[in-house]
Amino acid sequence: MNALKRRIENHLHASWWVYLLVLFFFIAGLLFGSIGVNVLEEKQLLSLGDFLEEGFAEYDNGINYVLSTKQAATRNLLNQGKILLLGLTVIGFPVVLIIVFSRGFALGFTVVFLIKQKAFRGLLLSLLAVLPPALLSLPAYILAAVSAFNFSLFLLKGTSIQNGTSAGEYFWGYISVMVLIAVLLICSAFIEGYLSALVIRLLS
Repeated sequence: MNALKRRIENHLHASWWVYLLVLFFFIAGLLFGSIGVNVLEEKQLLSLGDFLEEGFAEYDNGINYVLSTKQAATRNLLNQGKILLLGLTVIGFPVVLIIVFSRGFALGFTVVFLIKQKAFRGLLLSLLAVLPPALLSLPAYILAAVSAFNFSLFLLKGTSIQNGTSAGEYFWGYISVMVLIAVLLICSAFIEGYLSALVIRLLS
């Protein structure tokens, strides 16, 4: 336990600025997404509102929880796979930041749009359907982005944060972290596919 605690402390000490960079892009995406709703024209808002109502109507016909979960898991794992591969390319980290930005943008836009369109019911949808899976998926994406950057930095410098770590050891450590992140993303998909889908049906 103490060894694990020391490893976590060393990791945070060495990578704090990477976390700040990734969080900056996520928060920027969140803010731009929130602002983006307010700059849409009335016609665009009406079109999106109709699309939202069509989506809600599908839930009235019943929920395929397994399909919803599979779709959420596939989306999450595809995004994680992109981040993992970009970390292996050394020069792919700017694209990783774009993925993090887009996740923040999607969350900010969705929450503000729901509240603007549905008022109190939109707030409930945001709190009970949108945020629960995000509580797992967003930290997972941030950790994946930081891990990808650290691995790219390792390849670029030819050294690791801790001297003496071979390329093979660092690679398998990178893959192990990504496997744990995949588990978090799958758990997030289950929350989205079951809990969020049920909440949407009840509130739509």
